[in-house]
Amino acid sequence: MKGAIILPAVYKKRHATGHLSMVSKVLFDLMKEKYGFSLLYSNSPNLKGLDVAIIYSSHRFENQKVPTSILNAKGVKIINYYGDLPCYGNKKCLENRRLMLEKCDIAMGGYSEYFATHYSKYVNKYRFFPGRFYPYERYINLQVNPNPVMKCLLSGHINRFYPFRAYIKTLYKRNTGGLKGMLSIKGRWHVPFENYPAFLNTYFCAIATSGMHACMVGKYFEIPAAGALLLAKREKELDRLGYEPYVHYVPITKQNVVSQIQKVLTNPNDYNEMRHVAMKFVHNNHSDLNRMKQFEEILNELNL
Repeated sequence: MKGAIILPAVYKKRHATGHLSMVSKVLFDLMKEKYGFSLLYSNSPNLKGLDVAIIYSSHRFENQKVPTSILNAKGVKIINYYGDLPCYGNKKCLENRRLMLEKCDIAMGGYSEYFATHYSKYVNKYRFFPGRFYPYERYINLQVNPNPVMKCLLSGHINRFYPFRAYIKTLYKRNTGGLKGMLSIKGRWHVPFENYPAFLNTYFCAIATSGMHACMVGKYFEIPAAGALLLAKREKELDRLGYEPYVHYVPITKQNVVSQIQKVLTNPNDYNEMRHVAMKFVHNNHSDLNRMKQFEEILNELNL
């Protein structure tokens, strides 16, 4: 089986830095190792002679256009690994999505509810392929920290695409309920990619919230994988992944987020077992190695 993983050219520089967009690169390296697939960064890829092509994040091709070499490809199975799914009204992006969904044999990714609502015509092609923690080897040897920083971490982009995070930051600025003494806010790239697991491990707890469209971001997996207590907004997709409230995480809402942070930091011993249980659960079910097993099942569907 001859295959290729095809990425828009913009990702070449990102991956060369060693940390930007590495969530995809780690998985692609595993695909390369297992199947011998080539990894191509190109806005005009050549699919001739391929049995299968995994097209990643097609809306990032130059001018958001799907290359004609993909649209006109024959005799090759196409897996549309779409990355971020919403287009936020961008007409070029929406057309890109339509063309790729028409062309592909399988569309895989997160945003299961959003896909079912906005792309119901293609739901027969959809395969749920959620996020994960990565790489496995940087997390698996971590232990639950017995002497962590007794604060909750809020990290990542804080903007209109993450309204709950923005809401928590507003509460922090107002020092609602003494939040400034309980919360640590760090930007997305506060630490290098390779140091991120150990950084998470230093905190007693950390917060994960979905974006605007209820997709599980990496923090839902990375925080418990690093041994920190997960405080998280509950979503249907989270239930689908097997997470149980008060077993694997402490659920938070806009109404109770301050009180939940106060509670876990005031009574840390009540949550140490949850940290251990959640860490084991995520290590066993939601690593890049688990997603590779899922990918193998998807690949087998194509009967190559």
